[in-house]
Amino acid sequence: MLKYRVRRRESKRDKAMIRIKGTARARSLAWALPLFVLLVAGSCKWGVPVYTLTVSVGDGITGTPETGQYAYEELTAINIEYTPVNPLHTVEVFLNGTTRRSGSSSFMIYRDGYTLTSRLVDIRGSYKVTLTFSDTTIEAPAPFIITVSGPDLVSGTFTDDRGYHGTWSTTETSLTLAYWDWEFYVLSTTAFDIGYNAGMFTGGGLSGTWTAEKQ
Repeated sequence: MLKYRVRRRESKRDKAMIRIKGTARARSLAWALPLFVLLVAGSCKWGVPVYTLTVSVGDGITGTPETGQYAYEELTAINIEYTPVNPLHTVEVFLNGTTRRSGSSSFMIYRDGYTLTSRLVDIRGSYKVTLTFSDTTIEAPAPFIITVSGPDLVSGTFTDDRGYHGTWSTTETSLTLAYWDWEFYVLSTTAFDIGYNAGMFTGGGLSGTWTAEKQ
C-alpha cells in the first residue's frame, strides 16, 4: 500500500511571520556588532598603566610641558621644547634628576614617578682642565684647575691655579675662555658642553682639544 507524506502548505500569514522574525534577528545583530567592536576596542586599553610626570620649569625659560603634574599612558612620547627668554642663555633639562638633555628633545614614558626639571646653564664654578695637543709630539701641561666667576650667566673672568687669568663670554651657540697672560690661549666650546664634552683650543701657534671636569 502506498503511503503518501502530506506536506502542510504554509499560509501567507506563516510566511509573513517568518520574514518578520528573520528581519528582527538581522536588526538585533546589526545593533550588537558595532557594540561588540566598541567593547573589544575599549578593552584593549584596559590594563595599560598610567604614569605620572612632575614638571618644574625654571625662571627665564618658556616652553612646554609647563610646570605641573601630568598623567600619561605607558610608552607615550613626551616632546620637550624650552627656550631661554635671554637668547644668550642656554637651557638644560634633567630627567629624573640624572639624565641631562637639551631644551629641545624628547623621551618616552615607561615607568611611574617621572620628574622633569629645566633650568638655565650656569658655568660658574671650578673645573679641572686637561689639554691634548693635535701634534702628539708636544707634551701637554699637567691638568690644572680654573675658577670661573662673574656677575651673570653670560660673561666674567676666570683664574687658574698656576696664576694665569682671562675672561669668558657666551653667545647663543658658543662659550669662549680667553687668557690674557698665557700665550693668548683661547678655549672654545658651548655653555651646554663645558664639563661634559671636549672643546677646541688654540695658543702659542698650537691647537688641540680640551676637557673640563666640574669640581
